Amino acid sequence: MKNLPNGCSCTELWVSPENWQTTTSKASLNKQWYVQCTYYDPLFKDKYPKGFPFRKKLNKFKTLDDRKAAAKILLQEIPKLFQDLGFNPITKQYMIEQVAEVIPEENYLTEICPETPFLIALKLAHESIKVADSTYKDIKYMLAKFNPAAEQLRYHELKISDVKRKHIRFTLDHLEKTEATFSAHKFNKYRGYLSTLFKELLEFEAVENDIVLQIQKRVHETKIRDILTEDERVRVNNHLKEHFPDFWRFTILFFHSGGRISELLNLKVEDVKLDQQKYQVFVKKGRQYKWVNRIIKDVALGFWIKSLYGANKNDYVFSVGLRPGPEKIRREQINRRWKTHVKDKLGITADFYALKHLNLDETTAILSLEDAAKMAGHKTISMVKNHYAVGEEERQFERLKGLQNKFA
Repeated sequence: MKNLPNGCSCTELWVSPENWQTTTSKASLNKQWYVQCTYYDPLFKDKYPKGFPFRKKLNKFKTLDDRKAAAKILLQEIPKLFQDLGFNPITKQYMIEQVAEVIPEENYLTEICPETPFLIALKLAHESIKVADSTYKDIKYMLAKFNPAAEQLRYHELKISDVKRKHIRFTLDHLEKTEATFSAHKFNKYRGYLSTLFKELLEFEAVENDIVLQIQKRVHETKIRDILTEDERVRVNNHLKEHFPDFWRFTILFFHSGGRISELLNLKVEDVKLDQQKYQVFVKKGRQYKWVNRIIKDVALGFWIKSLYGANKNDYVFSVGLRPGPEKIRREQINRRWKTHVKDKLGITADFYALKHLNLDETTAILSLEDAAKMAGHKTISMVKNHYAVGEEERQFERLKGLQNKFA
């Protein structure tokens, strides 16, 4: 075994066929000729426990002399490629070890500066940012995937000020190669989250600019969200009402709210004004935090009254068991309930969030895009038009077909 940079190693190179140096038979040209060794990287020991077979084929050379000459060259050049240039055949990256100044750990674990190591800087930026809880958790999940990929490419040794656009792109490309569920949509999501972190690093002057924004977004196919049919709505309503009345009541209120799951779960009793038919939610969007009024529809008022029955002023409206209480629950519990009680038991494919799409689409049809946007808390109609009002295009076609503007 030969020791290589970054704790890697490889076996001695060998050539197939074994008699490649002495053969004079042209018949051997029909065999597979190649130079091979087994490459070991400790960061990939789970994926390649027996090592990664690195092979360079020689059959593109058509004469015996050419193949022998090519084999001799490769036997000389491959060790240089591994040892001197730090080439890793698993990641397809060059990872030359750099002698870096050793920074005492206590100097970069508490503050962000240009010398902070790449992944530690991302961690500190994540801890520093002020975003919605859901976004904070999404970024945490992204880093759990991104950081190991960057380590496998040995980028964790870089100072944050030395990180370039290519390092981000290569890491995302590496995830695409190694993660089965990685997609163009996930690429764009990760890009957005990393950009958020780099904007935070920019505030601390650890980087000169947000290099992530210079990476092009991927084109991805937008899937049409499954929406409950009229029959499915009746089945879900009857099933939940009979067997899970508290979840049924929450489902009805979420449907009529036009808001987010987290908004209802963060809602306290004192923020509900039944006499005014509205409630206040604290919206965390981007860097803007503000209180916003949400309306209570006449059709939903009775459900709100029942939900607040026996509640204390400081209680969360939807606590444990989706009843008033002092403990805030996680939004994952709602999706889990929906999957267990609706998807699995009734064979329905639409997810819980589809109820928001359904309500905003119907609001658009009955009132307008502007009213649906107001209900959802959006400043413009673009989000509702492009994502929620799934039936608006067809309704627009019908309106256009009915135009009676005669030529003469």
